[in-house]
Amino acid sequence: MPHPAAASGPMPDAAPPAMEAESLLLDECFALYRAKQYQDLISVAESQLQRASHSVGGTEHAPVVAALWGLVGLSKQALSDDKAAYAAFEAAIRASPEAGRYTYQRYLTTLTSRVAHQLLDRAETFGKDEEDERVATLKQAALWLRRGVGVAPDDENLRISLDRAREGLWTAYDRIANVLVQRLEFDRARQQILEALADEALPADRREAFQDLLSSTHAGEIEQLTAHAIRALQDGQDQEMLISLGRTTALLSSISEDALAPKRREEAYRRLWWAYTKLGLRRVEAGEFEAALEPLFHALKIDLGDPERRQETREALVRALEAIADSRTGVIGQLLKDGQREAALAEGERLLTLIREGMGSGLSYDEMTQILTKTRCIIEQVQQG
Repeated sequence: MPHPAAASGPMPDAAPPAMEAESLLLDECFALYRAKQYQDLISVAESQLQRASHSVGGTEHAPVVAALWGLVGLSKQALSDDKAAYAAFEAAIRASPEAGRYTYQRYLTTLTSRVAHQLLDRAETFGKDEEDERVATLKQAALWLRRGVGVAPDDENLRISLDRAREGLWTAYDRIANVLVQRLEFDRARQQILEALADEALPADRREAFQDLLSSTHAGEIEQLTAHAIRALQDGQDQEMLISLGRTTALLSSISEDALAPKRREEAYRRLWWAYTKLGLRRVEAGEFEAALEPLFHALKIDLGDPERRQETREALVRALEAIADSRTGVIGQLLKDGQREAALAEGERLLTLIREGMGSGLSYDEMTQILTKTRCIIEQVQQG
């Protein structure tokens, strides 16, 4: 039986040989297609396909099943339901014997090409303020074209269209990311860049450019965070400063070595050291010795390869620990006089913990001699009761 023509291409020349009932079913579906009664055709065909999925049939039924899926796909396409049409053509390809598969593959590639070109044309209509819409549309076009190429890898037209979609998408990513960097919206800029870098088809020259741009977003955000921390320090907003420095440290730890230039990384750590040290020194000068420990410990853990800079931090930390040791030993002595040995032991353990942390941060035994001597004496008193 001649198959009806379709907008996407000709149907098979004749229905596959099958049992009489199947032949009658196909005749009915062909007639519904000719009459453009697409919804009725879909109902009849899908009902039969559902029954077929629950039955154990031989390979002689495969051409009929494939033909029904093909008709469903063409009907869905006529009803502008492109996603459902694609799924139906895929099912037809899976069901069809290899000899008859080409027809359904052609339906699918024709569909993907048409949908993708509509999306590509639409992407070109967006203005400068609609880059997000352009990206979303180009991503959809590339997705449709990859599907088509997956079915027909030798189709040159599909490959040319896919290259066009990818080029447009990479250009849009680059444009959006640069605008976002200028606006200091680094998180959003990185999202665009990482999406581009995730594309395995990205050419080497473009990949290098995106990696440079990624490095710029890291450096820009680090500079923004440390600048905010320094302003907070100057305004006396210590907690705000510590939050910014913590975020900077976390960001630096998450950035791979090749994603940030060594000089920029070194400069970022120098800013961190400076801010932590200045806050610690300010607290030491104010007699806030325990509060000075946190920023000084952070500063001492940053190795700039500059002993003179680190010495400033070490001296401030030793000074704070000595003052704390003096205060704590006095407290412990008073607790012993009052007969509160357990409380004295707890105070002694807290003091030892601070000393261990100081030495773990890099303070030498010589620097800690005075503190250790005082602590050892008071601990021995506690242990002797």
